Amino acid sequence: MRSPCRFPLIRSLVLAGCLSPALLCAGPKVGVLLKGRSPFWASMEKGALDAGAKLGAEVVVKAPLSEADVSVQIQLLKGMAAQGYAAIVIVPANKDALAAPVAAVAAKGVKVVVLESPLAGDKWPVFVATDHHAAGAAAGGLLASLVGDTDEVSFLNSAQSNSATTAREKAALAKFREQRPKNVIHADIYATAEAGTEPEKARLLLAQYPATKAIFCSGTTGTMAMLKTLQDAKLAGVVKLVGFGFNLNPEVATAIADGQMHGWIAWQPRALGARGVEAACALVKGEAVPSVVDTAFVMVTPANVKEPGVQALMGQ
Repeated sequence: MRSPCRFPLIRSLVLAGCLSPALLCAGPKVGVLLKGRSPFWASMEKGALDAGAKLGAEVVVKAPLSEADVSVQIQLLKGMAAQGYAAIVIVPANKDALAAPVAAVAAKGVKVVVLESPLAGDKWPVFVATDHHAAGAAAGGLLASLVGDTDEVSFLNSAQSNSATTAREKAALAKFREQRPKNVIHADIYATAEAGTEPEKARLLLAQYPATKAIFCSGTTGTMAMLKTLQDAKLAGVVKLVGFGFNLNPEVATAIADGQMHGWIAWQPRALGARGVEAACALVKGEAVPSVVDTAFVMVTPANVKEPGVQALMGQ
């Protein structure tokens, strides 16, 4: 059998331990195309690169400057397809606008893994994501455990166009209703209907519904804005707060440990990035991959916030 390292000098250097076989006998070339460059996406990039290094794949990560740059993401996708990538892992910036370009890439034989945000249509072989329905239900159950049957509860929802946060909101509301059917629930305020208005919307919720005893927030920015608003109003801990975010940050960890916040449902972008590349490499090898690959979320509460595994989320 012919050695994959065909040049004798290079092969001898590898055998001598002078060069890395992973660098010289590279595995598949995998492109990872993210939505943007915020800390969330940076964490996902780390996971993708970690998985590539572990599997001996060449992983190249690209992203537009802004999550609104749909046309830029399409151009990046076309560029990857033209450069001979064996597989592309993509978080589509827009589920409808990216559907046809991704289909065109897949038609050329490039393996495609859709990551975190769904793509329009039902022809995508692998979708890797957090189960936002299950996460929302967990949050709704936690919220229900914090109030009585006569307490008013408010939802600070996220952008109406975001399918992930919408899934969380619907599942949280359904679970809360199941366990607390008598409570009054206010759910008409959206934190990110307009970018940068989260603090204003958090203050509006408290002003409009002053009898609120517990609040559910479905997105990171809304959760952080509501925590700060409650702290400024001296209501942190008095009004129960359950929110969503990625990984864990020191501010949230301190608030939970101090009883100012009661739940943080953390999804893990680093794990998402890793699972996406793992699935792509498996497809390239012809291995069977489940059509849906779920990544775990972690529900952080006062009971577990100081556990080593939870604290490790801050290093992600």
